[in-house]
Amino acid sequence: MHERTVELKASQLTVVLVAGLDLIGGILTNATNAAKRWYHRRAPGARRARLFFVAAHLLHLAVLGTVVLEGDLAWTLGNAGLLLAGAAAVEFTPVQVARPVAVGVWTAVVLVNLFWLTVPLALVWFAPLFHLKLLVCHLVPETPLRGARD
Repeated sequence: MHERTVELKASQLTVVLVAGLDLIGGILTNATNAAKRWYHRRAPGARRARLFFVAAHLLHLAVLGTVVLEGDLAWTLGNAGLLLAGAAAVEFTPVQVARPVAVGVWTAVVLVNLFWLTVPLALVWFAPLFHLKLLVCHLVPETPLRGARD
């Protein structure tokens, strides 16, 4: 499974740290109701903007795959394909089932990364958090809360 070891150089460690901070901040930010209201507002081009935001993150995969994983094309292209297919599945599904579709796609992505797209053990966290940020936190619209809490 994830037996590949890696000794990170300063440039590689910098990429991992920046990516980790971006993912943590992005997960927390994109999961807020305010972010969901903004990204899922009724405006011309809102869907295009959401998909562009996701597509722009292909750069993250390219940098991590090139710099940290030293050109691992299988991992980079595999995760790029999973991201784009997952984003299309979530974005074009009816809003009533967007959340379970997103979580289902995310689960499939995690399993593919655990069993087929190997990375060093120290980096197994990256793909699950990366796809969580984009597929579950960013692309799933806010659902209004109804009724009083118990």
